[in-house]
Amino acid sequence: MYYLVVKNFGVEKCIDINENDVYRDDQYYSCQPDLDYSKKIFKRSLWIRCTESPDTKISASVYSD
Repeated sequence: MYYLVVKNFGVEKCIDINENDVYRDDQYYSCQPDLDYSKKIFKRSLWIRCTESPDTKISASVYSD
């Protein structure tokens, strides 16, 4: 499994989980979900856009099992 994680004010939360590594720069995701996730293996960082604020790019991290 792959986990898309954002960090806001020092708090990390998982906003998306997928069986495949589908995460790429400049994709749109809802940044509201807070899905179950415990620290996994870091894969890479990327920039995404939240559907709630599409004009702003935020940094996200991809982790895997």
